[in-house]
Amino acid sequence: MQGSQKLNKTFYELTGIRLPQTSMLRLFDILVEEEDSFVRFMNIFKSLRINTAAQSNLLYYQTYDVEDETFWDNISFELYGTPQLWWTVALFNDVVNPYEELQGGTSLKVLKPEFIYTLFKDMEAVAEL
Repeated sequence: MQGSQKLNKTFYELTGIRLPQTSMLRLFDILVEEEDSFVRFMNIFKSLRINTAAQSNLLYYQTYDVEDETFWDNISFELYGTPQLWWTVALFNDVVNPYEELQGGTSLKVLKPEFIYTLFKDMEAVAEL
């Protein structure tokens, strides 16, 4: 990732806000743009990786064609009925900075709705270790 560096501070150290154990923000590294030390974003790939076999198996994914001015939460709502699963779409497409604008005409791979439960099942299994 060009122009960015990982901060060695916790979310609490930066914001003074304590995150609950179940917060999705715990999945992300906090990064800062080198050019502007006040711009922060998070790396969605800190803890989770999509199984490469699932990413390439047509049984598990479908494609989604991005239109102009489409955002991750809109895609999530359209596919899964909730905007809160936006991170699954970004994760499935190896997106490092989900705050960058999506380009119209881009074709994304998305986990089929009938398999979305498997992500949560796997996350629960890891949490129990």
